[in-house]
Amino acid sequence: MQEFLQDVVNSPFFGLLLFDAAIVWPLWRILRRAGLRPWWSLLALIPFGLVPVIGVLAHSRWPVLPVREKRVAKARRSA
Repeated sequence: MQEFLQDVVNSPFFGLLLFDAAIVWPLWRILRRAGLRPWWSLLALIPFGLVPVIGVLAHSRWPVLPVREKRVAKARRSA
């Protein structure tokens, strides 16, 4: 049994699994807190899948944040 566990820990797939868990779990929480669908974080499991997730986070409107009021343009004074 101990040899089996040692083989699993020394396997490159175990490291990949740990890395994926270290990426997907926090990203899942970030997306959920931002008010977006957390399923987007599963795209991080495929190569270059994190790129669209970052794009969604950067360019979408976060429903959790309050809507900002638009600035009113002030009249400029001429000298």
